[in-house]
Amino acid sequence: MPASSSTIPAATPRYVPRGPNTLTHVFHDHFQDFALSYDSLYAKDYGRFRLQRISRVVARFETCGDYSKGIARLQCSNPECRFEYFRPFSCKGFYLCPSCSQKRTLLFAEYLDEHLLLQLPHRQFVFSIPKALRIFFRHDQKLFGSVSYLIFSLLTQFYRLAADSPLLKTSSIVAFQPFGDFLRANAHWHALVLEGGFTPDGRFLFLPIHDTQKLTEAFRRALLKLFLSRGLISEDFATTLLCWKHSGFSVD
Repeated sequence: MPASSSTIPAATPRYVPRGPNTLTHVFHDHFQDFALSYDSLYAKDYGRFRLQRISRVVARFETCGDYSKGIARLQCSNPECRFEYFRPFSCKGFYLCPSCSQKRTLLFAEYLDEHLLLQLPHRQFVFSIPKALRIFFRHDQKLFGSVSYLIFSLLTQFYRLAADSPLLKTSSIVAFQPFGDFLRANAHWHALVLEGGFTPDGRFLFLPIHDTQKLTEAFRRALLKLFLSRGLISEDFATTLLCWKHSGFSVD
């Protein structure tokens, strides 16, 4: 007679390594050829990058989750359990390895929520620029940092004028992103902004921004001034951009 279900031993849980995936094979088979020919074939259109640094990240990514490259032994601290298993080391390849990048993003968000952000109103803004200016960021990566500082300075000035307090202190987290949908070049900035600021005597002033039209115009003029100071655009081109009815600048 067939054994009853009550007498069949339960299957023991087993960890199945994820192993190499399609993305791993693509980088293993083609990245070196791509890196060797990048400067001659692609740098003119897409900008120069630190390929040596990227190559090191790719090398780690190809071994992510490989048991032969090192493992950690984990054991439950509960004396009644003591279950243990092995896990391979991860590559920690931010923006390349889907698994490690997602983990790092979640840990950073957790850190912001639990340790850094104040228990006060915050709002997210996205700063965008027209296509005519995005090309400059392909060939000068330091521009991203300059514009990030410009955005923070602009927000600080905006709140100080709104509060009529020249010593008002505020804070924000500004992160740039060089691409948009389908990895198309689209330089833009995400800002997590404290809605207001602190006066010298420690009082917090709540200053929500409901209409971003004036902030957008201030951003447009400040960015064009920065580009003019760097010699990236001419006075005539800056004037032309200021005359556009649909400027391409936005703060959403």
